[in-house]
Amino acid sequence: MITIIIATIAFLLALYLVFLLLEIRHLTRQLHFISDKETNAELTSASKIKLIRELLDENNHLIRKNKQFYREQIAKDKSLHELLTNLTHDLKTPLTVASGYTQLLLRTESPENPEIVGKIASSLTSIKQYLDYLMTYNLIQEKNISLNLERINLSSLLRESLVLYYEAFSEHKLVPNFQFLSEDKFVIADTVVLQRIFQNILGNIINHGEDFVKIVMISDKKQLTLTFSNGLRTAIDNPELLLQRFKTNEPSRTNKSTGLGLNIIQELCQLIHAELSLTVTDDEFSVTFILNLN
Repeated sequence: MITIIIATIAFLLALYLVFLLLEIRHLTRQLHFISDKETNAELTSASKIKLIRELLDENNHLIRKNKQFYREQIAKDKSLHELLTNLTHDLKTPLTVASGYTQLLLRTESPENPEIVGKIASSLTSIKQYLDYLMTYNLIQEKNISLNLERINLSSLLRESLVLYYEAFSEHKLVPNFQFLSEDKFVIADTVVLQRIFQNILGNIINHGEDFVKIVMISDKKQLTLTFSNGLRTAIDNPELLLQRFKTNEPSRTNKSTGLGLNIIQELCQLIHAELSLTVTDDEFSVTFILNLN
């Protein structure tokens, strides 16, 4: 008789344990779904067991807190994005005016205190560069949320960007050598992102290049490859570090470099799924990026 009672109790306990394991597995599957998907769902269970109900309630409370935190964080990020956008645009106008006046002073026949005016012009140029980095960083945050993908004539877009920098190439005595394909090439990408990639690469060449600038475009049926090369003013000791944020080839900040240029180019390329690589020799620096053709 006792044996039968013990066996019955053991059987009931085993059934209870199996039921608990099944409920836990069911809740685990729901948790996986909620964590992987954008959903307002919460955990549900038909179980009346107090332990399961308490576990359910505590998890749902945590889920609601996380959702609220996520919504608040999105709102803060949006406000910060709007603040940065307004701030950079507000600063751009007086900066452009001040730069224009200093250039006029430098071009006069005998400006007073030419060294001071030159330093002011150099500082204004540095501020403009920092603002450009800030605007590009803000763009990256925005495009991480929403890309405007469209069919783009990359050949035409690159030529338009080069026109804007041609005078700067001449001023810095950079001899241009452009090797483009005879036919235009089209890609699916975001126009603004591509423009910023070209602007940052060409700006980097002007700031750090010497002797020449060479751009080579090649393609096959699937991919298009663009390589931007320039001579080097100074040798690069650790080229593998240049794509890291805040890393430069200079041990100090006397060169006024933020170390963001190449890292920003890399992040922009990642947005449109382009491959980026660097090649460095003793006297030449190259940036290559590869895009899929549509």
